[in-house]
Amino acid sequence: MAHPPCSGQGILARRHPFMPRETPLRVIRVTRTAVLIASALALFIAGYSVVRFDTGLDIPLVSGLFILALALPSYLALLRWLGPAPGLFLLVALSVLPVIVEALAIVTGVPYGEFSYSPDLGYRVFSLVPWTMAFAYLPMLLGSFTAASHLVGNAPLRLIAGSAAFLVLVDLAVDPALVHAGFWEWPGGGLYYGIPAANFFGWFLTGALYSGILYRIAQGRLSTGSPVPAAVAGSLLLILSLWTGYLLWVGFLLPFFIGLVLLLALLYLTAMRPGA
Repeated sequence: MAHPPCSGQGILARRHPFMPRETPLRVIRVTRTAVLIASALALFIAGYSVVRFDTGLDIPLVSGLFILALALPSYLALLRWLGPAPGLFLLVALSVLPVIVEALAIVTGVPYGEFSYSPDLGYRVFSLVPWTMAFAYLPMLLGSFTAASHLVGNAPLRLIAGSAAFLVLVDLAVDPALVHAGFWEWPGGGLYYGIPAANFFGWFLTGALYSGILYRIAQGRLSTGSPVPAAVAGSLLLILSLWTGYLLWVGFLLPFFIGLVLLLALLYLTAMRPGA
């Protein structure tokens, strides 16, 4: 029986079943994931044992640089996912709009209730909102949107509502720590660690609005059915790691357990689905 001729090219084209594909890309992803998880662990330990706000540090400078550093992983991942033009537009739009809404909220009390920022947070936009808020909120939104994409899928209403709900859970964990640290306060107090229920209702409403904008800009990517890459939630993983450790130190057990559950969910996405 005659055998078809074999060429060297044909032999090379056959991939060994155990040979990994796109080896350089896989190495980059694994390295990036390992660094992110190690950083999350370090931040949890730092939040529990190191980070304190009753020192003589220059709080505006240190907190500003720290917030920018924490935001960077999600910003870079978003640009890789959406591309430079839509990614930059989204970063600018969803940094500026929340600052405007925050300023209106300080003046009117809507939708978060009457609250005020600490004077230690540095320069204020419109003399109302610390400039760092432009970089502090968006990573939490991006992480919540990413988690919801994996949990409920990319159908518009489910994704937007799921993102807003996840964002409220994040705030239930993080806000008590930030109030305890003295970053802001509600003069009228509230039943949940000094925070009124109106704040969480406001987070859901604004979270749904911002998630809708995010969905509209990312619609082309989402229409493929693939979830948002887990790396886009990298900054939220780091933020939750720091403040969950801090919550354990101050003994706020309910927000600590909420933060821990969210943290474990994000760790799972990061470790098991880094390229998804």
